Amino acid sequence: MPMWAKVLGVHIAKHEVSDRDDGSFIVQDVIGGYYGTEVDVTFIHSYDPDTNTWTQKSNRDPGLQKVPVTVCFRLHSEPHRLIECWVVNEFARNGGPSIADTLQHIVGGILEQLGKPSDGLEAKADQPSRDGSGNLCAQSSELDALMTPDEFIDAVQKSIKDGKGSGEPVEFNLLEDGGDTFKTKAVNDIDGNQITSYVLHEFDKAAGTIKSTNYEDETFSVSLHAHCTKVYKSPFVVELHLESFAKRHAGEDVVKGIGEQVNNILQKAEAEAA
Repeated sequence: MPMWAKVLGVHIAKHEVSDRDDGSFIVQDVIGGYYGTEVDVTFIHSYDPDTNTWTQKSNRDPGLQKVPVTVCFRLHSEPHRLIECWVVNEFARNGGPSIADTLQHIVGGILEQLGKPSDGLEAKADQPSRDGSGNLCAQSSELDALMTPDEFIDAVQKSIKDGKGSGEPVEFNLLEDGGDTFKTKAVNDIDGNQITSYVLHEFDKAAGTIKSTNYEDETFSVSLHAHCTKVYKSPFVVELHLESFAKRHAGEDVVKGIGEQVNNILQKAEAEAA
């Protein structure tokens, strides 16, 4: 469990293990305390003797979002002590509770900036999109009585350009400003860690869309994920979903997330060999 989850009281409510005929096994967990609900998580563990690789596949990432993740460990015999680890995130679309919470925060913040009441404002998770695609998204209640669609889009753009679109950053820069398309850099302090975000924002007022794509670094060459907003005018409803792009990575986040697991396994092996 990541630290933020533990602080919120997220815990393992149920844990079941089933062996399979091919030598792999399935772990089925129920995570309790996640936004007041329970979340099912499935892990499939397998071993490939030809490559000496242990693989664990999950249908959710460590943040409990619907992002399929594969974690790989490979042990080398020369030298025997060398272990390789990497993670592969598959493409996924998420409109669950955390995205609904983000949408509620965005719309509520805009109403506050405009000096308007937020009575009746609500954001629901995993709602069928109004575009008829069948895709799920976070969806607001009808907002016609609170503000206009143009007011909302203009206020969101101004908020981002003013450095208020990503919490309260300790550093913010508008890197490029092409009007409705612009790039930003924001540094946020999260639990004592300095997290830098490079984001390309694309506004299309006629289409009622806003797309904010996060990139790996200042080159804006490797995209990580995108928050996609759609504004419907009749009735006035806002939808939001997160697109997480496929990626193989092995950076500091992997070292932090997997390091403890590897160390625990090694300590157990050492104790059993003593």
